[in-house]
Amino acid sequence: MEKLPPLSAVELAALQRYAAKHGRRWKSVLRGAWMGHAPYDDGGTLRTLRNTHGPSWLDGFKLPKGEAQK
Repeated sequence: MEKLPPLSAVELAALQRYAAKHGRRWKSVLRGAWMGHAPYDDGGTLRTLRNTHGPSWLDGFKLPKGEAQK
């Protein structure tokens, strides 16, 4: 399997904001948005992550420790 590039500070910050906005189910909300479902708020950096890393990457991704999730 091809190694994915590490997240940039901008990408990590976008994921942290998304997690803060959507709470503990943020990954399933983002995965749905990546598949074309509401809330359609995955534009810009998050859409680029979908294209470069994909939904299967998101399943295994964890925010760095100390990032509070609702």
